[in-house]
Amino acid sequence: MFKKEAARLAAELAKQPVEQLSPLLNIGSSTLEFRTKSQPWVDELLIRPLVERGVKVVHVDIREGDGIDIRADLLKDDDYALLKAQKPRAVLLCNILEHVVDPATFAKRALDLLVPGGRLYVTVPNSYPHHNDPIDTMFRPSPEEVAALTPEAELDGGEVIETGSYWDELKKRPWIITRQIFRAPFPFLGFTKWKRSMKKLYWLAYPYKVTLAVLRRPEAA
Repeated sequence: MFKKEAARLAAELAKQPVEQLSPLLNIGSSTLEFRTKSQPWVDELLIRPLVERGVKVVHVDIREGDGIDIRADLLKDDDYALLKAQKPRAVLLCNILEHVVDPATFAKRALDLLVPGGRLYVTVPNSYPHHNDPIDTMFRPSPEEVAALTPEAELDGGEVIETGSYWDELKKRPWIITRQIFRAPFPFLGFTKWKRSMKKLYWLAYPYKVTLAVLRRPEAA
């Protein structure tokens, strides 16, 4: 998660009172170390303000680890039932949909966890290089395309956020551009990887972008 992404998502969450957010499930939360050390802005800008307001935040991930409250796979029925029993009023689904084979099914399952009227907060790359975790389908949607995954939901807010560029990475670690320099003359050693590596140079001139979409589950009929 980018720092600007965390800040903008936090501002969106701040619009809602505690009773409209709690409990909140953070799907794909990763570990406490990741949220506080690897990407400390996740805790500082996003999670801690929610907790300080009194929101119950439940961290969910497919693996075990310190700071993960529930180990669960959203696509497994038993795990889904466990998460559904939390009766969440809000769900965070950040930077996951590009890493699943069927984003529509995953988004639908996440939306259906919510109580009627609850909100699903989605972030997903809009303009960003290929990155495996463990796969990247290159799903790079607009807010409207995210909403189209769950047509029964209302798009309660959406925007595309500029979050930086490859230049920002080079400022911190200038040596990483040697990957492109050394690979450039040798496309025949593996064209697919070569093309992905060369394409990253595109983001020297163009910014990384992240889509933010807020989907509201309809009230019960």
